Amino acid sequence: VLVHMSVRNVGDRAQLFSDSSQKLIDVQGRQYDADSGAAAISLPENSTLLNNIKPGNSVTGTLVFDVPANVQLAALELHDSPFSGGVKITLKS
Repeated sequence: VLVHMSVRNVGDRAQLFSDSSQKLIDVQGRQYDADSGAAAISLPENSTLLNNIKPGNSVTGTLVFDVPANVQLAALELHDSPFSGGVKITLKS
């Protein structure tokens, strides 16, 4: 699954954005981590792998997730750091 996104730093200090902190969640509540290796190989110009974003700046890129073929996805959970509570975005089928 490819998730195309743009991330902007609205804070007052630089923030590290890492694809490995992002999750896909299926309808059964199972979580899938972004696949950094697949992204590095298939999207070498991708800027969402690991990026230090300064205040007011943004980055656009693609997250890559390896999920089973028939899984029904329910949400994308985005984090500004590995320790943040994150925000869930509901996905429509």
